[in-house]
Amino acid sequence: MIVVDGDSYRWVVAPNDEPGLAIVVVHGEADGQRMVTWVEHGVVIAPGLVAAAIRQALLHHGWTPRERGKQLTLRCLDVDPDAANLSVVAWPPG
Repeated sequence: MIVVDGDSYRWVVAPNDEPGLAIVVVHGEADGQRMVTWVEHGVVIAPGLVAAAIRQALLHHGWTPRERGKQLTLRCLDVDPDAANLSVVAWPPG
């Protein structure tokens, strides 16, 4: 569990082969839209990176974790992402 800007979220890392590691996040209290952020294999996934991915999804990608909806899938293109300056894009690109 992680708290970001007053809301709680549940998260796990799913170690899939491609396109990397998936940070899977859902709201801690609502059964709403799921968000998945893919990062490269070898990236250390710490709470700061998870919080940054949550903020990016909320602020820039229209994630609505309290409402049902199609999964939001994002991709971090940085090989060595920085939680302070995380940049993600919609995935797959379209």
